[in-house]
This record gives sequence, C-alpha cells and structure tokens, in this order.
Amino acid sequence: MKLLVIGSESLTGSALTSLLGHLGIAHKALASTQINLLQKQAAVKALSLYGPSQVINVASYPHLSLAEQDAAAAKLCDELNGVVPAILAEVCNHLNIPLLQHSSSLVFDGHKVHPYVEEDPANPQSRYGRSKWYGERALREVLPLHVIVRTDWVFSAQYPHYFQQHIAQCKAQQGKLTVMSNRFCPTPAVDVARVLLAIAQQIGCGAEAWGTYHYAAQQLLSQEVFVEQILQEAAALDADLMPFVDHLQFTRLPVCLPFIANSTLNGQKLFATFGIKARSRNAEVRALLRQLY
Repeated sequence: MKLLVIGSESLTGSALTSLLGHLGIAHKALASTQINLLQKQAAVKALSLYGPSQVINVASYPHLSLAEQDAAAAKLCDELNGVVPAILAEVCNHLNIPLLQHSSSLVFDGHKVHPYVEEDPANPQSRYGRSKWYGERALREVLPLHVIVRTDWVFSAQYPHYFQQHIAQCKAQQGKLTVMSNRFCPTPAVDVARVLLAIAQQIGCGAEAWGTYHYAAQQLLSQEVFVEQILQEAAALDADLMPFVDHLQFTRLPVCLPFIANSTLNGQKLFATFGIKARSRNAEVRALLRQLY
C-alpha cells in the first residue's frame, strides 16, 4: 500500500502524516501549497510520479468565519474544499485510484434534534459547508472508487487557540464565560487520522465499501459542557484557574454562521461496515493541555 496524502498542513493531515511515519507505512505527503491542484495537469503529474495505490485528501480551508465575511477568503474556501476534490476525482478516475475524502458535518443545516446519519439530506448554510458539499457531489458524480468521511469539529495541539481563549476568558472574567448554544462532538485530529488509515488499510485488503460515512468521538455534548470539562482539566495544571472552576457562569449566545445548532454525527454505519469504534476524546484533551502548560 502506497498512500498519497494531500493537505499535510491541515490538522488532520499533520496527524495522519505523523501516524504513517511512526508506523513505517509508505506514503508521500503534499501540502496544498506545494502543488497547484486547480490545474488538472499538475495533479496528473503528482499522482503519476508517485504512483499511489490510494489518495487521501485532507486539505481543507481553515478560516471558516473569514470565508463568511471576505470575498477573497470565500473564493479560496470554494477552491480548496470544492474544486480541488472535483479535479482529484477526475484524475483518480482516469488512473483508477481510490480516493478518500475528508468532509464535514457542516453540510447539514443543524435543525435536526438527533445526530445526523449519512442518508439525511444535506442543506449547508455557510460558505464553508456549501464548498464541502460541492466537493462531495463532484466526487460522487465522477469517481465510483471513493470514500467520504464526515467529521465534526477537529482539534489538535497544533492549533490550541480555542482552549487558550476560554482559559484566558475564565481568568480575566473570574469564571464568567460566553459560549454558543450549539451541540457538537469535538474530535481529536489523531483520532480522525486513525480512522482514515483503518479505512485505507481495509481498502488495500480488497474491501469495496465505497460511499459516505460519519465519524465522531464518543460523547455528544453542548459547547458549555465541553468548555467546563476543559477548564476542570486545566485547573489541575493552573493554580490561577482553581478559584473559579467550581462556580462557572455561562452566557449562551445564539449560534452564528459558519456554525450550526447541531453538528453531531451518528457513526453506526462506519462501525457496521469497517468495525471502527468511536474513542473518547478525554485523553487527547488532557495531552493538549499538558503540552499547552
């Protein structure tokens, strides 16, 4: 098995590249800036030179909120999330190479009460969600040999801003915090990398379970509960937080784009097809906080 990873600069791409290197699995990792994937010939050249048995595309536009406000950012978002998967699909179809595509729960509108299943109709509300949905549709229309894996919000020690922001706010406002009123399922990048590799390995062994799948870490929760868990864990490492964590006060703000009220995902289909179980995020949260401190 020879894997070509596109988007090695992303949180998931970095985790996947590290995992493949640790396990000694043959792979080539390309950042989205290393190759102009908007030109089909560049993609053909890259795939032909390395000759992968599978391509894993984890490239994703990282500035979700900016894409809602800025025309240039929106264009970049459309290109990286939508156009690049479409071009990769054409090239992979021509070369008969399977493509694994990382996508997002933001292809849904957030109105559902329960976690989304793969068969639920997409109705993206944000520029980011629409770009991801465009990439998915292009992939399905062109390349039969594909697997799309949707996840919810992915976190990593590579970009700890979310954690730093709430810790700083808790200290500055003495336990008073503002959070959005959304339900989600934060998932470690290393966990998504594990899932993508497990799928690739089964495809390499002849599995032909093409289609769309959902993965999320264990325990769906509100942002308020998640932030409280973060602060409880951080307090064990930060004496300045300790006086506030037992009487936190939350102000719940309305959900604003690009986020949605419910972005949780049901991963039963993934488990039934590939036997991949959801893992807890707790160990990775603790590891991130230890690294932060």
